[in-house]
Amino acid sequence: MAGEVMLESFLDACPGIYFVTNAEGVISMANQEAALAFGEHAAEGRSLLESVHPEDRGSFQALWTRLPDDGKALRAVSRLRGTDGQYQAYSFSARRMKQSPEIHAVLLPAAPKPPPSEKDPEKVLRVLLDNLELAVTVLDRNGVCTWNEGRSLITSGLGPNFQLGKNLPEAYANDPVIREGSLGALRGEDKYYVVEAHGVLWENWFVPAKDENGEIIGAICLSLDKSESKRATQELQNRIDVIERQQEVIRNLETPILEVWDRVVTLPMVGVVDSARAARVMDDLLASVCRLGARYAIIDLTGVDIVDTATAAHLLNLVSALRLLGAEGIITGIRPNVAQTVVSLGLDLSRMITCANLREGLRLCIRRMHAQAQADAAVGALV
Repeated sequence: MAGEVMLESFLDACPGIYFVTNAEGVISMANQEAALAFGEHAAEGRSLLESVHPEDRGSFQALWTRLPDDGKALRAVSRLRGTDGQYQAYSFSARRMKQSPEIHAVLLPAAPKPPPSEKDPEKVLRVLLDNLELAVTVLDRNGVCTWNEGRSLITSGLGPNFQLGKNLPEAYANDPVIREGSLGALRGEDKYYVVEAHGVLWENWFVPAKDENGEIIGAICLSLDKSESKRATQELQNRIDVIERQQEVIRNLETPILEVWDRVVTLPMVGVVDSARAARVMDDLLASVCRLGARYAIIDLTGVDIVDTATAAHLLNLVSALRLLGAEGIITGIRPNVAQTVVSLGLDLSRMITCANLREGLRLCIRRMHAQAQADAAVGALV
């Protein structure tokens, strides 16, 4: 009697959860810790299977029924529902007593699984493969693909294990970049290359795989899908091209060079003329004079409000450059404030031809060309 009391006291004081059941899991005895953990489900006559998670119930029941009667314990982990209605993993050890249908089991809360870390590389790799646009390919020592997975294979439409079973050097015999990348890694070399294959732009790193003795047993390739990056780069370049074409149109509109008479061109300028614009004007006007064989170039400043000293110097240099090309530069439509800026430079303006407006400038060109034509005719008559 004293022994039974001592045993009961021991079981109630035991920090572990203790059950006695039959082969079907029906409880015949449970200690105080079991009652605290599972409440009424730990009562005599209840089935322990009622507390087991539905997904674990089949394996739990199979273990319970195959317990040997030689007294050896079997250990496993299952999820059981506690008094709070939540499932928790328990590590248990169960033993069937010799020549007895009773099964004695001790349960302890299982330690929580640690988060993926350097000690759990497979889970880290799985997280990367499932969430990033990459793929990993594993080759054996003969170059045959034994594993090929990654999110980029799915998003590109190729599917997981797309390369599985293929001999990569042979499959890409006509692609020297991929072939040399795989063969180089199998020789023990690190290879990096970017290649377009199967409609996808891949950035690849191929490295040899070695055993603990340093012997090459295959190769591993990490591939990044760069197609989206390429598309974004191309879109950006297309936008830049459009902007450059628009800027070219604007430049042509802001300094249009017109042939208003035979061998007479005019450049009407509007707005603010800064040094950069004056430099573009010089380049465009000199090129047009050469292309058209112009004798006169009229630079009309009627629409120009402000000219800084540097710009005025550019205009004077432009007139000098025109003379070197055998053409005459004529400035028309100078406003009073622009005239003051030009004078303040202290430059020699004696050889600069100016007219009040564009009409007067064109009239001057026509008179001079008419006079030149008469002079040429007179010389011809004398000859």
